[in-house]
Amino acid sequence: MLEIENAREQKQGVLSLGVLMGVLAIPVAAVGACLAVPYIFALRWTRQWRERKLRVQMRAAGRLISWVDFLRSMRDVGGSCIEEKFSPKGPVRFWWTPEDLGRESPYAIIDWFTMHKGRQHEPFILWCRQRYTSAESGSAVLVDATMVPRREIYTLWAECRSGAKRGHWVEVAPPEILPRRSGQ
Repeated sequence: MLEIENAREQKQGVLSLGVLMGVLAIPVAAVGACLAVPYIFALRWTRQWRERKLRVQMRAAGRLISWVDFLRSMRDVGGSCIEEKFSPKGPVRFWWTPEDLGRESPYAIIDWFTMHKGRQHEPFILWCRQRYTSAESGSAVLVDATMVPRREIYTLWAECRSGAKRGHWVEVAPPEILPRRSGQ
């Protein structure tokens, strides 16, 4: 009988501790949310500012093309659209070059998800950055796709993948998102 009463007291003590921890967790979660929201807004603003700065730099260098002109170039000239994707949610940059990356590349071209996981495809990523997507030394032009609906972008992507267009679509992970080497 004494053992049953001790077990009940222990259960009530554990229950009371759980309720107390739950009540204390509410203000901690509220403070965390209050800190996270401004951080996310600041992060998003910083990304947008960097993208605007790059567009201004590319416009000054004569390396910015509108979406309409890009579509015309892909239809008439062909070439390659380089989709430089920092993460699945963005930012995403589109670059156009009249060259065929499939023929020009000395490296195998693979999909973005495989490319960004490790450093084994780093030579292709660095080659593509140096030759095409570098703001300083690249030859590709940045496509201004800021107000273009995603549906229109992915329609073009599907057409390029199916072979219906003369152009090619290549996904590239930028060097900034590659895993760091040990010791860095």
